[in-house]
Amino acid sequence: MSSVLAVGRHRLIGVRDGTFFMPTDFLGDEEAHRELADPDGTVRLPIGAFLMPGEEPLLIDAGLGPGYPRPDMMTGGSLLDELDAAGVRPDDVAHLALSHLHPDHVGWLATKRGGITFPNAQVYLAAGDWEHFLEEEHAGLTPWTRQALRDLAERGRVTILDEERQIVPGVTALPAPGHTPGHTVYAVHDGPERALLLGDSIYCPQQLTEMDWGAASEVDPVLARRTREWLWREIEGSGATAVGQHFPGLRGGRVLSKEWQPVRA
Repeated sequence: MSSVLAVGRHRLIGVRDGTFFMPTDFLGDEEAHRELADPDGTVRLPIGAFLMPGEEPLLIDAGLGPGYPRPDMMTGGSLLDELDAAGVRPDDVAHLALSHLHPDHVGWLATKRGGITFPNAQVYLAAGDWEHFLEEEHAGLTPWTRQALRDLAERGRVTILDEERQIVPGVTALPAPGHTPGHTVYAVHDGPERALLLGDSIYCPQQLTEMDWGAASEVDPVLARRTREWLWREIEGSGATAVGQHFPGLRGGRVLSKEWQPVRA
């Protein structure tokens, strides 16, 4: 069952594309692994995205997609079925906001055989990631995803973000670099109600109280920690709900008295 988070008049639906099998040392501390592990000792975190339905549906991140070559590490492919269950077809998606350009967040942007998945969507991503993955061509993007982004940009379908910016009413992009150069957190807001979609700036709720736990995939660990510290202050100080694309159950929570408190659906 998909998770649902209400933010004032807005509704966010957590949609799952697959599973990330987190290695023992991924967060740099075996305690992190123990806290997240299933009874068999394996950590299975969702590969998720978030849908804000409506007249112009917004999708935040695009999962891993099918056919990932390392199924022992990550599996994907369920996103379109999850969207369909929510009443949204790929052609309906009007806005696609990307937290960053790692493969488990852009996998359905385009597929090797199917081409561009969301042909009518305006794509939002940060300048730092465009430069890192598209211009400098660092590893991480498949050739067909890189080409799709270039084709979409030529058609005016890519909006490059270089500062805090509202992308649609009620959704603001916040620079949150470190995990990647242009990593972006999206704030969904309506009056005093606020939720932060954390992408991979924070992989699991435990990182909000354990600042030394940094992900092995961070491009700049020092900057990534600084971003986590800023997010911790933001979440606790504002009372915002927060959820990451790999949080168990894709369920959000709040930081209260330096402890993570899940929010009931």
